[in-house]
Amino acid sequence: MRDCSIKMEIKQNHIAYLSHLRAVGCIAVIILHTFYAASAYAADTVNYTVAITARNLMMWAVPVFVMVSGVLLLDAKRDISYAKLFKKYLLRMVLALLLFSELFAVYDGLAEKNFSFRTLLTGLQQALTNGSWNHMWYLYLMIAIYLLLPFYRKISISLKKQDARYLLSVYFVFLALLPMLQTLTGTGIAFYICVSTIYPLYFFLGYSIVQHHLTLPRWLWGVLAGVGTLCMGFLTVGSIYFGWEKVESLLRSYAFPVTILQAAGLFGWFYAEKGRIPHWLDLVLHQIDRCSFGIYLLHMLFLKLVLVTFQWNPYAHSGILAVLGLTIAIGVVTFFCVWGLKKIPGICKLL
Repeated sequence: MRDCSIKMEIKQNHIAYLSHLRAVGCIAVIILHTFYAASAYAADTVNYTVAITARNLMMWAVPVFVMVSGVLLLDAKRDISYAKLFKKYLLRMVLALLLFSELFAVYDGLAEKNFSFRTLLTGLQQALTNGSWNHMWYLYLMIAIYLLLPFYRKISISLKKQDARYLLSVYFVFLALLPMLQTLTGTGIAFYICVSTIYPLYFFLGYSIVQHHLTLPRWLWGVLAGVGTLCMGFLTVGSIYFGWEKVESLLRSYAFPVTILQAAGLFGWFYAEKGRIPHWLDLVLHQIDRCSFGIYLLHMLFLKLVLVTFQWNPYAHSGILAVLGLTIAIGVVTFFCVWGLKKIPGICKLL
């Protein structure tokens, strides 16, 4: 989700690869949510497995968004004063949280035919209690990152290669590896650090790759992404067919080491590519990137309209092909909706 209030002040080839990452990540989020939502209608194990596998293979998307934010926001050349932080970055996220929480509350009220003035109060309450639609959690994450950004920037400015590798190693061991072992073994591990979220790892990981604190050849980044993807697919099928409940819970976690491997590999590969793609594809991805934040917020509205309100069952209409068609339709409709809304003065700064 692209923060349009952030003006990129890095080299042109970096701008291209970041734009491509956000656009592809935006598409991945739509695939993730559509296939997962449609899986509720899957009447057999094969269709359900395909839908959940598609969902799990796209789990890298949000981590990559956080990595892109790290590259942009930790850039030492960027001037981010406290005034700018609160008036532009934080204000935008808070307004988006309030506005879309109200929008979704109104939608639910109308869909359930119990809309009243109290619905607006419900929307405000949901914004304050994380009670709105599930995908809104990302706004709380960005608000938390913005609040801690001045201190993250102080850390990043003084980071040397050895420091970055140490920081990322500590994050990985205590926020990903040990929690995974606890889940698999059912045994508590006493050692921990006073951080309870995986997202700072991604925030510093993207920055560290761009700053060459972590360096790998392009082909090896691709291998990491490929291995991570294959592992996600294999583990998903195994968790469904063999009842690996503990593995299934890990597959839904952004702290799963395989997800970290996949996200890092994809990010590193895109960075190594430096945006070298056909011109027409660059233009398409750039337009998607410009609308990516709005697409993230709005696509669930159309998805819920089709699958929940209208109760359209894609598996009664060509099965997986219908789900794929729905994914494309949701993406196209949401893109043009956001593209049109961004023409309205004031809305562009929000979306």
